[in-house]
Amino acid sequence: MTGKSTGDNNRGMIASLKDRLAATGGPESFGREEVAVLLSHHEALVNRLDRIVKISDGYQYELKALTAELQQALANVKTLKGFIPICASCKKVRADDGYWRQIEQYICENSEASLSHGLCPECTTNYLNLGAIADNPGDIPPGFSIKISEMDLENPVISHYLNIVNNEHFHDTPLHGDLLRLIEKYILLERRQRRIAHISDKYQAESREIKEKFEREARIDHLTGLANRRDMYRVIETEIARVTRHGGSFALIMFDFDNFKNINDTHGHEAGDLTLQHGARLLQEVLRQEDTCARWGGEEFMLIQPGSSREGVLRSAERIRLIIEQHPVPYKGSEITATISVGVAFYRSGESLNDLLFRVDSSLYQA
Repeated sequence: MTGKSTGDNNRGMIASLKDRLAATGGPESFGREEVAVLLSHHEALVNRLDRIVKISDGYQYELKALTAELQQALANVKTLKGFIPICASCKKVRADDGYWRQIEQYICENSEASLSHGLCPECTTNYLNLGAIADNPGDIPPGFSIKISEMDLENPVISHYLNIVNNEHFHDTPLHGDLLRLIEKYILLERRQRRIAHISDKYQAESREIKEKFEREARIDHLTGLANRRDMYRVIETEIARVTRHGGSFALIMFDFDNFKNINDTHGHEAGDLTLQHGARLLQEVLRQEDTCARWGGEEFMLIQPGSSREGVLRSAERIRLIIEQHPVPYKGSEITATISVGVAFYRSGESLNDLLFRVDSSLYQA
C-alpha cells in the first residue's frame, strides 16, 4: 500500500469517526469527551505518519537511483578488463591491431568513455580477480569515511559492494574512489530509511492502539462497564443471522430497577449510579461465557442468551431477580435494597429485530 493510499484510508476513517461522534446523543451511550480526545490524538498521529511516509518514499526513490548507479559502476569496472592500452601496473603499451580494434568498438558503443589507463595482457589477471570475495568484507575499505555496523552488513546490496571495494585488486582502478563515495551515500540513506521505518512502525502501533481503544469506548457503557445499546443491537442482529443460517434458538431477557426514581430522589444520583453499577457486577457473576449483557438505557438492562432452552432462560431470569434482591447496595454506611422486574422473549423464526424488541419490552411492562 502506498503512502498516499494509507493516508487516504486514515483520513477517511477519521472523517467517519467524526461523523459518528457528531451523531452520538448523550453520554449514556457514548463517552463524547473521551472519544473526542482520542480522535484528536489519532488525527495528529495520522498527519505525522503521512509526513513520515512521504519522506520515506523520497528516500526509497534515492536508494533505487543509487542502486542503479552502483550497478552501472560495477559494469564499468568489468569493462576495464579490455579497455585502453596503457597498463595501470607496469605502464607498458600494447599496439597490436586486435587490441586496438577492441578499443575502437568500445568507444563506439560508449561515447562517454574517456581514454585512461587500461591493462596489458600480463596484468589482466588482477582484473579477473575482481570477482573474488574479499577476505574481510566487513572491514572499512581504504578511503572510507564512515564506520560499518553489523546491521549495515545485513543489507545484501551493501555487503555485495563492500566485497568489491575491499578486494585488493580493485584499489588502483579509476572507479575505486567514485564507487566508495556511492557506497557511503547509499549506506547513509539506508540508515535514514531504517530510522524512518522504525518511527513509522511506532506511530502506526500507537495509531492502532488508539483506534482499538476508540472502538472499545464506542461499544461500552462507561457507567457500568457493560456493552451499550448500540453494541447490543449489533449482537442481536448477528445472532438472528446465525439462527437463520444454521438453526438454533436464543432469547432476550430485559429487566429494570423498580422505583429507581425514588432511589435518586431519596439518596441522590450518586446512589442511583452505584445501584446500577452494583447490579451490573452481580449480573456478570451469573452470566455464561456465551451470554452478552448491555445497559439498554437509564435503569434498563438487556441480556441475550444463545442456545438456551425455555426452562433454562426462565431459570436465568429468576436467578438474576433473586441475586439483585438478596444483595443490597452498600451506601455511606447503610444499605439500599433494590428489586427488579424482568421480561423474557424467545426469538421466532423469520421475526424482525424490531418485532423481537417490542415483544420483550411488552413482557417487561406486563411484569
